[in-house]
Formats: sequence, structure tokens, C-alpha cells
Amino acid sequence: MKEKRSNVRWYFAIAFFVIGIIAYMDRSNISVIAKPMMEDLHMNKTHFGLLASLFSLGYALMQVPSGFLAEKYGPKKMLSIALVWWSAFTILTGVVKNHGLLYTVRFLFGVGEAPMYPSNAVFNSFWFSKGEKGRASSMLLAGSYFGPVIAPIITIAIYNAFGWQAVFYIFGVVGFLIAILWSIIAKDLPEQHKMVNEAEKEYIMNNRDVVSTEKSVAPWNNFLKRFSFYALAAQYFVVQFVISLFLIWLPTYLTEQHGVQLKDLGFASGAPWLVMFILILTAGTVSDKILQNGKSKFMARGVIAITGFVVFCIALFFALKTDNLVANVVWLSLCLGGIGISMGMSWAAATDLGRNFAGTVSGWMNMWGNIGALLSPLLAGFFADRIGWNNTLMLIMVPVVFAIVMWFFVKPDHSLVENKTQ
Repeated sequence: MKEKRSNVRWYFAIAFFVIGIIAYMDRSNISVIAKPMMEDLHMNKTHFGLLASLFSLGYALMQVPSGFLAEKYGPKKMLSIALVWWSAFTILTGVVKNHGLLYTVRFLFGVGEAPMYPSNAVFNSFWFSKGEKGRASSMLLAGSYFGPVIAPIITIAIYNAFGWQAVFYIFGVVGFLIAILWSIIAKDLPEQHKMVNEAEKEYIMNNRDVVSTEKSVAPWNNFLKRFSFYALAAQYFVVQFVISLFLIWLPTYLTEQHGVQLKDLGFASGAPWLVMFILILTAGTVSDKILQNGKSKFMARGVIAITGFVVFCIALFFALKTDNLVANVVWLSLCLGGIGISMGMSWAAATDLGRNFAGTVSGWMNMWGNIGALLSPLLAGFFADRIGWNNTLMLIMVPVVFAIVMWFFVKPDHSLVENKTQ
């Protein structure tokens, strides 16, 4: 009788889902307590936006190095170090009061979170089959954007009970506990894990999209000659530009534009991220199904990503045309859901293009994404002070149209790493 295949790889997908929740709760809790934190530290919107931008700067600068290091030393070691690092700087965010030191802390917090996605991309390349990478990639992303769903509720509860500094202390301690758990359970390859039975090991090894498990250096000369390498990064610049803007400023927008009080902010600011979480998982499943049915990777990744961008533009237009809070939140939820679909397909396409070097390709993509994330909080704060929130948000449609065009040049069916290159 044939041995029943174990499903250890999917337990790790769930582990990445939890890590994503922790990471983005650590990142987004600062936006929920923006008002009391700004008042206590005497910051205006531009000052506060700079905190987010410096996080993104540290995060962006370490993306390519993180991809290289994840490929060289393995995702287990890199993610363990990252969890400890960013949890420590989460705690320090609540300790430091000096503006200059606080900017440094948030920059180093960004450095610490940088290895998370490249490590996940390397892990997924070796642990999942070709037809499972859409769902595998979507688990970390879904966790990342489920974090902001529950972050307002938990953050406000901690703030009301203990003050805003305690938010960072408690979140940091949870991060340390997750780091310990990950370092105990994780392995870089399914071949190394005792709980993976022979049936699952054989299935993964026969169907994953890698040429070799040997350590080697990414062929940058080949990458830099391919326009798809740049197109992937360009459209992801827009994805993270948009997401970072909403992550940092959505609670403030709802407070200033629609008069939502801090005590009532939990659902209004959390609902859009819940919709985003659901649509990221749905898109990953649909994408893999399309691929398993024999369709092209452009159909499975590109068409779905473009659809997400179109949904974003339509929903944003209607969100800004209504004064009703409930209608506004519904349309904003579809906005973030649409951009979440596009983001999920970006990561799946990065593993398609990168194969053995998914860490390097995803790090490159995420570096440019986080340059976008660096710019958007500052630009949004600047423009919101001068032309108002509605006009500021309407301008976002321009780069989104550009991202749609870029997807026609991503070409996920044509890997950046050909067999002869290996």
C-alpha cells in the first residue's frame, strides 16, 4: 500500500502566516496610535511620516543583501535573526523619546524586517511544487495583511489599559517568542526535516521549480539584461507605494475626513485589511488552479494582477465620491483588496522568474517596492496638508495605470534563470 503523503509544508505555510501577522502588527500599530504618539512627542504629520519613510529606507536597502544571504545561509537562520532583531527595535520604539534617536530606531527596525519576504521566497522555492507557489506565497502576504485587521483592536485595548508605549513592549515580547519557536521547528529543505515522510519528500523534489539545491551566486549579468527584471520591480514600486500610504495614513484619514473617534477606529480601519486578506488568499488559490489547468503563467499571474489594479482604481473613485462612512469603508476595502491581489501575484511571479534565485529576484523587487513605500507616507502627508485627503488619494490612480502597463512586460513564463545558466 502506497504511503500517504504528509503535509508538513503546509504547516510551515501556516507558520509564515503567523509570522506575517506579527510583522505587520509590529509595523502598523504605530499608525493606530499616531495621534497620542504625535501629541506626546510633539510631532506633526511630516515628522511622523518620516518615521515610516525611514523604516522603509532601512527595509529597502537590505532587500537585495537579504535575498543573497537567505540563499547563502538558508531561510531558517536568516528569519531567526530577523525576528529577534526587529522585535528588539519594536520595544525600543516605545523607549526612545528623542526624535533623532527615534528615527534611527525605526530605520534599524526596517533593516530587521528586511529578510522576511526574501527568506520566504527561498523557502517556498524548495518546499513547494510549481503548482503550489501561488498559495504558498499568499500565506505570508495574507498574514501580513491580517495583522492590520486585528492590530487596531489589540493596539487600542493595550493603549487604553497601559498607554501607547506598552503597545511596543508587548508586541516586541511576542516577536521574541515566535523567534524561539521558528528556530526550533524550521529546516531549510524538506529533505532535512524528520517529520516529512518519503511520499511528501518525493512529491516536492519531483515537482519544485529548481535546478539544484547547491549554493551558487545569482547571475546578475543575465538579470540586468532582461526588461522583465525591471518591469517586475517597477509595478511593485507602485504596489508598495499604495499599501504604505494606506497603512500609515488610513486611520488619520478616517479621523479627519469622516470624524471617526479613536475608540471607534478599530472596525473602520481594520475592515479594508480583512478584505485584502481574503482576496490575497483567494487570488493565490485561483492563480494556482489556472496554472494547473495548463494555462500560461501570464494568465495565472499577470491577468489576475492587472484585474486587481483595475478594481483598485474603480473602487477608489467611488470611495472618494461618497460622504457616507459605511460606503466609504466598503469601497476602500475593495481598493485594498484589489491592490492585495496584485501584490500576491507579484511574489508568485518573482519565484517564477527567479527559480533557484527567488531570494535575489524577490529582494530586488521588494527593494524598489519599499522605495515606493518610503516616498508615499511623506508625499501623502505633504499633499494632505495642502490639497486635502480626497485630492491626494485621487492622484494615486496615475501610478497605478503605469503599473498595469508594466505587467505586460513582466513575462513570468520566461524565467530569468535558464537551465544552461546553471
